[in-house]
Amino acid sequence: MKSSMHLLRALWARAMDHYTWLLFIVIYLIAGIFLPTLFTSVTLLNVVVQGTTVCLLSLGMAFVMLVGEIDLSIVSVAAFAPMAGIYSHEMGLPVLGSILLIMLVGVGVGLFNGLMITKFGVPSLVQTVSMWWILAGIVLIITRGVAKTGLPDAWMLLGRVFIGKVPLLIFFFLAVVIVAIIFSRRTVTGKRLYLVGGNAEACSAMGISVSKIRIVAFMISGLFAALSGYVLSARMGFISPNFAVEWLMPAIAAPVIAGVSLTGGGGILINVIAGAYLVQLIVIIVRAGGVSGYFTEFVQGILVFIAVMVDTARRRVTGL
Repeated sequence: MKSSMHLLRALWARAMDHYTWLLFIVIYLIAGIFLPTLFTSVTLLNVVVQGTTVCLLSLGMAFVMLVGEIDLSIVSVAAFAPMAGIYSHEMGLPVLGSILLIMLVGVGVGLFNGLMITKFGVPSLVQTVSMWWILAGIVLIITRGVAKTGLPDAWMLLGRVFIGKVPLLIFFFLAVVIVAIIFSRRTVTGKRLYLVGGNAEACSAMGISVSKIRIVAFMISGLFAALSGYVLSARMGFISPNFAVEWLMPAIAAPVIAGVSLTGGGGILINVIAGAYLVQLIVIIVRAGGVSGYFTEFVQGILVFIAVMVDTARRRVTGL
């Protein structure tokens, strides 16, 4: 009897660790009763594909949150980096080189943000908002607000090539997620992200460079933002000055829903994927439910608020 109770408690604890996935599945099943199209393979595939953008942004945001910071420049990086990449291609750089440049631009922006925050003491909120406006302004100046179309076929391979009935993008996305999780849990730097977020002073006493780890977090955030912009352009076939702007708040909400601490030091990255897809599912439910465009954001906000409150209640009940 005691062994059975221990097993049940262990299973309950494991389920609570991944509560966000349970919440996503429950909401998906309930919504599917009223919107049967959600149960079709085509719709399910669309949910997965469309959610890659907010998932990548949310993962990058989660790394920054792990060290107790925030990065609001991600949406401008998602537009600026691919825009820089496509213009470099038009100047003669091969497509592969342009895609690598996109990643370097994202990392470079993150590096600059991290240096300004750690070396000059600029609050992350102020620094990243400033960078957001600067990059958004540069993109608007260059494009005059017009979307960049006519992307080369090689650029759009991720969004246009299928393996069987599954887009290549899904396999690429899964590979990125696996690498991110392994990095966070199995590498020294990844573990130090949690340590720095949990107790920066203790880390300094142990000889860990807190500034370096925080800079790494912002570099990762910039990389994921640039990657999300490229993935979105490969899927949509154009680059817009307003790329990913609508996903800033969801990219912040998803890690919070998934249990990533805003003060740093806590969070399971695989749950961030569930949180991001939960936000994406809410968007699809609202649109498929025929909610008027005037009420879309309001309803989305209410549903996300409810999800956050449910998670908060869960934390209090479980004592987390």
